[in-house]
Amino acid sequence: NFTPPPALTKEEIALFSPPAPTEAVYQTLPIPEAIQLATRLHQQGELQQAETIYRQVLAVEPDNLDALHLLGVIAAQTLHYDAAIELFNQAIQLNDTIPAIYNSLGSVFGNQNLFAEATSYYQKALALDPKDADLHSNLAYALRAQGKLAEALAGYQQALLLQPDNV
Repeated sequence: NFTPPPALTKEEIALFSPPAPTEAVYQTLPIPEAIQLATRLHQQGELQQAETIYRQVLAVEPDNLDALHLLGVIAAQTLHYDAAIELFNQAIQLNDTIPAIYNSLGSVFGNQNLFAEATSYYQKALALDPKDADLHSNLAYALRAQGKLAEALAGYQQALLLQPDNV
């Protein structure tokens, strides 16, 4: 008198299946979840996997601001500065009110020792978010690199006022 067990649900089958490669996972995720997955991978240093997901998002949604910005960050991290600048500029064309994108541009120029350009972008970021201590510190660094010591000192002081533990 053998009775077969009930059929497994898809969720139960998934519990016993080996995990699918990242590529298969993000292709079925809604875009916000794909961005979250890519961001997690990015933060874990899995740049190639994160880049692949950001590019897949952009293939479906070419104007996705997060994917453009974060793909630009990966380009900058891998020293592909021209590509990073292009991606950041595309993001700014979509929305020119996000300080993080201007900050990213400032960092790209600063990493190339182009401190006048970096200063310009840090100033744009600060105009949008004057209470961001990190932006004040980044601007101060770029000013110091240009020999503008009094302005740099004022920027560092402002950063410390806004965030006293930011040493």
